[in-house]
Amino acid sequence: MKLSPDRKLDIGEVLADLEHYRPRRKGWTWRKRVEDQAIGPFIYRDTAENLERSIPLPAAHHFGDIDPQSDCVITTEIASGRFEDDLRRMRMVAWQGADHIMVIRTTGQSHIDGLIEGTPEGVGGIPITRKQIRATRKALDAIEDEVGRPINFHSYVSGMAGPEMAVLFAEEGVNGAHQDPQYNVLYRNINMHRSFVDAAEAKRILGEGGILQLDGAHNANATAKQAWKVRPELLVQHAINTAYSLAVGMPSGHIALSTVPPTAPPAPKLRLDLPYAVALRDLFGAFRFRAQQNTRYMESDTLETSVTHVLDTLISRLTSADIQSTITPDEGRNIPWHYNNVAGVNTARQTLMGVDGLMDMVELKEDGPLREQAREIKERAVLFLEEMLEQGGYYAAVAAGQFVDSGNFPERAGDGIARDPDGGNGAGTVIPRETGYGAPVCSHFGDNVYTRGEAKPCTDLGGCTLCDPAKIRYIDELDQEDNVHRRLEASRGGDVDTALRPEVERQGDGIVCVTLFVPADPGTAESAALEMAYHMGLKEPEVISRRVMHPAEGSVFEIKGVLDMAIDTSLLPQLESERLLPEQEIEDWVRAHGLVVVAATLGEDEHSMGLHEILDIKHGGIEKYGFTCHALGTSVSPEALLDEAERTNACAILVSTIVTHSDVHRQNMRRLHELAEARGLRGRLLLVAGGTQISDETARECRMDAGFGRGATGWEVASFLVRNLRGKGE
Repeated sequence: MKLSPDRKLDIGEVLADLEHYRPRRKGWTWRKRVEDQAIGPFIYRDTAENLERSIPLPAAHHFGDIDPQSDCVITTEIASGRFEDDLRRMRMVAWQGADHIMVIRTTGQSHIDGLIEGTPEGVGGIPITRKQIRATRKALDAIEDEVGRPINFHSYVSGMAGPEMAVLFAEEGVNGAHQDPQYNVLYRNINMHRSFVDAAEAKRILGEGGILQLDGAHNANATAKQAWKVRPELLVQHAINTAYSLAVGMPSGHIALSTVPPTAPPAPKLRLDLPYAVALRDLFGAFRFRAQQNTRYMESDTLETSVTHVLDTLISRLTSADIQSTITPDEGRNIPWHYNNVAGVNTARQTLMGVDGLMDMVELKEDGPLREQAREIKERAVLFLEEMLEQGGYYAAVAAGQFVDSGNFPERAGDGIARDPDGGNGAGTVIPRETGYGAPVCSHFGDNVYTRGEAKPCTDLGGCTLCDPAKIRYIDELDQEDNVHRRLEASRGGDVDTALRPEVERQGDGIVCVTLFVPADPGTAESAALEMAYHMGLKEPEVISRRVMHPAEGSVFEIKGVLDMAIDTSLLPQLESERLLPEQEIEDWVRAHGLVVVAATLGEDEHSMGLHEILDIKHGGIEKYGFTCHALGTSVSPEALLDEAERTNACAILVSTIVTHSDVHRQNMRRLHELAEARGLRGRLLLVAGGTQISDETARECRMDAGFGRGATGWEVASFLVRNLRGKGE
């Protein structure tokens, strides 16, 4: 399977012959760091190998379209509910620089004591099934080839079917997984005995499969009423999980802590979060770190979320992070939108590249409040552990509700999560092994009569499924209605192949978002915003974000609705866009030829601001490329423009004009052409018009060489001039 940048991902091609697909790569892959890497005009300190194909950050065109990649892995989390839509998102974010793609598991699957098959639709995520994992890994193989970098695929082992999930992941080439027995106990109410027994087996499988394990301790400060007060407990949870992982045989290099800064502005974020990050790394420096934004404080306002994300990423750079995770502000809607996945990735990489080399210039103080607070957090964590041992251990502490208690230990608020060690889901399902127990499979935890010498336990049976993939039983669809083929048929909805619909959640869903500022009190403004959306023709409009600008002056709203229509692309005009010349190439040619242009607003036109946007170096105008610009001001006649062009031996005349009564702007453009022709100047002069309502078509109808409308840039004008002057032999 091979992808082409100009062709959409074909889900049918992904599904074809899937029963015979085998993952070509297993285990986790880190980025390859490059020291003092030269990229474009800069030397970078904290980067990895470049991508072969990518979409640079928006400002990159000022620096030659460079796209440096940070030295830490970047995560995005995807949860559309339909894996076929997830695959398209994965391709988008891979082009934006993400190489750790975490697919959120469907609601409630952690309580299913077994595996699901087929491709059913999920809620709040996708069901983790063999077919969907296999199809995803197959698509990622092709996406890896397209961008030129390995991509790690990640999901959840935690839950009632933990060992079964771990085997499935090892068989199908999943690269990272959440596995934390405490997560099961505290947040899913799975029986403690069952959770820790399952974890021993699952962790052994993950470790021997080279799969990176993330824990779930960060859920405590996403759950506690006052998250910044559970910082000591977070250290305790990390300690329990890492110690247990090591005890069951997982290599330390495959153990990662999932860390979340506890606060967000307007809290004094750095003063609270940075000491915690320092304490964490002091105690757990032997392990890897995934730094993630805290979803607890996320509203649907993308600006607010992005600012907090930047601060969280700054903390990562001030301390350390092997993986920088990203969260979208719409995660609370259960279906994060693909363009917000991209926005989250771009926030992380823009911040990481912006602070490149930061720790070469600054250092964290070794004395003062930072170290004192970090030490205090560690001391409280140690005291927490000591008290837990005195009370009878982990089970007793959980039964007493001492975890996720929002008191700053040794304070207790009495609002922690309490679980009965003998209760919960799966209670009574742990069975002691008989003497002489045998399991002819690899990666098995505990005593096993088949383990002898250096031979694998499965040797006598010709290998298990981890050694011989041909023994894997592949089950296709079980539900004849809820499956990928039915969904693909429904999404087409009888449309011809050229039908195009907007989307933000799922393929062709017709959903659009509009932003409205309504100058009224919040209640009136919101009602009015929804009514306005109805009048725009949007169905099912709803407010997804609101921000009060002033209680009387107005509020701004983001409205989501359905635009129930499709565009037939076969009827669209085919717009040809000429590729801009590289900026350095433009400048080299202009300076070598000493080019001069004459510019003014034409006729009786007094509007000059747009013209200066195109000319002035301050605004990125053509002066930056070396053009000498003679700007004659406003209301300049065609005759005066041509006089100046002759005097200065100019190569082009640039005129700005707006639409006027009786089409005077058209008359002026035609007169400029006619006078230039009459003077014998037209053969060597380029005549270019611009204005907010000028189009290239309008300008050429009036015998100009080109027209530039609203939003035109100096780069576009300079590229046109150089390309055409070359043709004239200038």
